Amino acid sequence: MCIRDRFKALDEGPKSGYSLMKYIRDKTGTKPSPGSIYPLLDQLKKERLVEAKTIGRSHEYRLTAAGKQKTALIEIRRKECVQSLVNSMKMMSTLTGEDFSMPQQMIESMERGEEPFKELNPELDEFRSQFMSMYQKGTIRKNAAKIKKILGKAIRELKAL
Repeated sequence: MCIRDRFKALDEGPKSGYSLMKYIRDKTGTKPSPGSIYPLLDQLKKERLVEAKTIGRSHEYRLTAAGKQKTALIEIRRKECVQSLVNSMKMMSTLTGEDFSMPQQMIESMERGEEPFKELNPELDEFRSQFMSMYQKGTIRKNAAKIKKILGKAIRELKAL
């Protein structure tokens, strides 16, 4: 989840750190740790983009006026980036003859607020993490045959669905 989504969560209304973690989990399928949320909130407070109000034992965070302006600016830049990406895919498709319709459809669905693969995010994150760990350890090449076998089996099972 990007910083825009964290801002968006606060733009919808004040939230505690815990509520913010639940919001992100509900939106992405992956719950951030307190060790990632609270330092971010502290940084946003230092930048005067959020303010905190103590309620009992917890803090309720809300966007400041500067935070709301930053949210609007992030949204404008995000839309510009998405449009640039879509235009680039169309150009590449025209130049190469390759079909880029699937990535374009995914981007369009995300623009509508849908999140592709939301139900699978924890598993996809773990797969990516495991694969990158193997890459960093240099164990992919020596295990290539086993990895191909595992992936081939997974692909066959997915096709059978």
